Amino acid sequence: MGKTVSKLELAEIIGRDERTLSRWQKDGMPVIEFGVGRGNENQYDTQLVIEWLMRQAALNGKKESTRDRLDRLRGDREEIALARELGEVVIEAEMVERFEAVITAAKIELLNTFPDEVAATLSARYGVQVDDQLIREPIESILRRLSAYDEDDDLAGDFDESDDQEGSEEDGE
Repeated sequence: MGKTVSKLELAEIIGRDERTLSRWQKDGMPVIEFGVGRGNENQYDTQLVIEWLMRQAALNGKKESTRDRLDRLRGDREEIALARELGEVVIEAEMVERFEAVITAAKIELLNTFPDEVAATLSARYGVQVDDQLIREPIESILRRLSAYDEDDDLAGDFDESDDQEGSEEDGE
């Protein structure tokens, strides 16, 4: 995905005026979001627009016929199938399914096996009885925060921020 821009920004990027963009839009130039109401502008993905312009240039100004479009789409489908067969691409749904299976296995291990094993190891090594809840509670806390993960969140940020905010709210009560 390219950069999301307004019509004015797109006009500056590709060096054409806004009237030309309006005409191209009527001819099928992609718009990712239509501005509704006064003052709300359409939004464009620069990558999609540039790809559309390249297709238009390849057609030398001719309109793509329905038959040509169908042939192009079939060719694209065949190309994707071949790339998948060669292992050059992976289908998103398959990756999500695999990822979820790995996460589920890790969660089961972290919640069910790991605390007991660590508590037993620490108890044997140091001769004191270690309660597995001391290990289980931080793991559960981390898993709760991970389950609430939003892809828009900054991963480089401090994971303890939510705890600090909760603590300050509790202190204020």
